[in-house]
Amino acid sequence: MRRVLFAILVFTAGCAGHQLQPAASVGKIPGQVRQNLTVSGEIRVRGEVRVFPGAVLTVLPGTRFLFEPYDGDGDGVMDSRLVIEGTLAARGTPREPIIFTSGSANPQPGDWLEIRIDRSEGTVLDHCIVEYSRYGVHSHFSSGVVANTILRRNIDGSRFGNSRFLVYRNLIEGNIGKGINYRDSRLVVSNNLFVDNRHGLFVFEKGSDTRISQNLFRDNRVSDLRFGDFYTGDVPLLEDNRRGDGLPLAVAGAPEAFVPSSPSGSSWPAPGPVFLDITTSVLWETDLSSFIDVAPILLDSGRIAVMTWTGYLVQVSVEDGRILGKTEVGDVIDATPALFRGNLIFPSWDRHVRSVNPANGRVVGDLTWDSSPADDHRQASPLLIPPSVTGRAMLIQGLWDGELTAIDPEDLRWLWRTSLDGPIRSMPVYSNGSLQVGTDEGTLFEVNLKGEILGRVSLGSPVRTTPSVLRPGDVVVVSRDGVLFRVRDGTIVWRRKLPGQGTYASPLAAGMAQVPIFIFTGDGSGAVSAFDGDGALFWRTNLGAAVHSLGFRGRILWAGTGNGRLLALDPVTGSILTALKADGAVHAPPLQLGGLSGKIIWVSRDGIVRAHRLQFQERPWGGD
Repeated sequence: MRRVLFAILVFTAGCAGHQLQPAASVGKIPGQVRQNLTVSGEIRVRGEVRVFPGAVLTVLPGTRFLFEPYDGDGDGVMDSRLVIEGTLAARGTPREPIIFTSGSANPQPGDWLEIRIDRSEGTVLDHCIVEYSRYGVHSHFSSGVVANTILRRNIDGSRFGNSRFLVYRNLIEGNIGKGINYRDSRLVVSNNLFVDNRHGLFVFEKGSDTRISQNLFRDNRVSDLRFGDFYTGDVPLLEDNRRGDGLPLAVAGAPEAFVPSSPSGSSWPAPGPVFLDITTSVLWETDLSSFIDVAPILLDSGRIAVMTWTGYLVQVSVEDGRILGKTEVGDVIDATPALFRGNLIFPSWDRHVRSVNPANGRVVGDLTWDSSPADDHRQASPLLIPPSVTGRAMLIQGLWDGELTAIDPEDLRWLWRTSLDGPIRSMPVYSNGSLQVGTDEGTLFEVNLKGEILGRVSLGSPVRTTPSVLRPGDVVVVSRDGVLFRVRDGTIVWRRKLPGQGTYASPLAAGMAQVPIFIFTGDGSGAVSAFDGDGALFWRTNLGAAVHSLGFRGRILWAGTGNGRLLALDPVTGSILTALKADGAVHAPPLQLGGLSGKIIWVSRDGIVRAHRLQFQERPWGGD
């Protein structure tokens, strides 16, 4: 069985003002959840269940919440509800959705009150069904994701106030009031299907910070989009929304500032919930009998290069994993090489930077530097600056001794060497005409391409991750003590403490069509987190072991862990799509060939190079 725990939980509470009564429950699960709790099976709720700040309620796939019609204060409004002041992680699957529904034998809209999310962050509803409630998903001063979910047969399908949510690929159907009702919020409402609601989307007030794009409206009874009677100010950003009959959106109460937008002629995917299906099969495995910390480098369509801790550059066949060549080039190699005109350039632990022609195994260039107290441990990968930037190619290499250097990759000679304040163990990033690089002294430096220091920011802990660029001069980076920083033009804009220490997994800033930029981070507690550009947490997933690497490709976020797992996550919701297993830590993202359906080649510290056939499908999900 997929679920090892199947419990019937009954929560009883209620009196005037939703005051909690002592809970009566099988298994003694209280109506007040003050610490992390995982539930499954069938859960009957009579009155209120409250998840207090700091607690995470994890709901396993296939769970059914049955909210009993219960009017504790006699005002005619049913009171059974789930209140989230901590975090709700409700990640169902297409085959086992999580259902929040009425406990009545004859269910009706309004049989229960709501899923109330108050001053919470990181709540996720994925592949859920919310039906027969009064207010559906009801959020205030919170952030999170509602995706691939069905909101149907409620009075209102959802309400958002002063919140930041991604509302993505949902079916919002048959709600007798509004499908989505929001005020003063920053939402992304994208690729949803609004069907047979009284009002599809109701903008109560202050809606200008919301983006509404590529949604399909069909058969909504009064309006597709309605503005509140006292709506003032700018209108939300509306892009390429359509009606099923091809007519313009039915808009009610539009303010003077509203300008109808015509749908573009471009096609976009059918809206509504989807099923992301990933299957993998082993193609080949090759044992190199050495730690491997560096992702394979694609040399051409038939060959990859793999760097090992035993100091070898190994050529491996993409097709069948055969070893095509093996060159001994020095000490431990744990930095990703730069590929320049067919040669691989990289540092090794014997304090050399070498340029190697992998075709014949010849070392065509060799530089060395002096020893320092920081010798050994992770080395920085080189950054190749193409000729289009400065008129000549330049390789930027950070060293253990604290020098940031520029190398001519043509003949492998130093162009300049600039001393910073401590060892450099991560690759710089180029942004807005300058380099950003961190040191073990906890400083983020800005250096121009002449080696001149332009600025520095103290982050208080070693910086061993490569910054990720949000826009020119604007980066995010993680420090060793597990703090995510956003730094713009030399000033810390915000900081967020992660659950665990920082690892060598660099943060990733990535976006998808119609979905805003997320900043993905991993940490030593085993958590992967997704923040928006303002530092609001949208989701967090615990992978069970320290996260050592992150990679992003289209619809897949890859995470490698210290216990030897390579996991594919849905970047929108953090749901785990599949997991591969090795016998050693995975310190590098996979090399992905041929798009989302193709081949991945990945490595781990058990010394094995693995190739898997990857098949990825995205297809509609109907919920039943």
